[in-house]
Amino acid sequence: MEKQLFAIAYWLGLICIVLALIFRMFAVLNITLPRMGPPGGNAISYWSFFHGAALFFLLAIASWCRTAKS
Repeated sequence: MEKQLFAIAYWLGLICIVLALIFRMFAVLNITLPRMGPPGGNAISYWSFFHGAALFFLLAIASWCRTAKS
């Protein structure tokens, strides 16, 4: 189970990093993406994807450490 969790968390972390870099490039180039969600709501920020990537990479490291002991 931990090996599957490690693999899934690792790939989700990589996907979040790629999305964060894409959104950051849009911010640098001053390209405004259409908002998702209710009108007047908050736009999706690249910081959300950076924090998600950190969470998934930490989850991957924790599950890898657990399998290494077994």
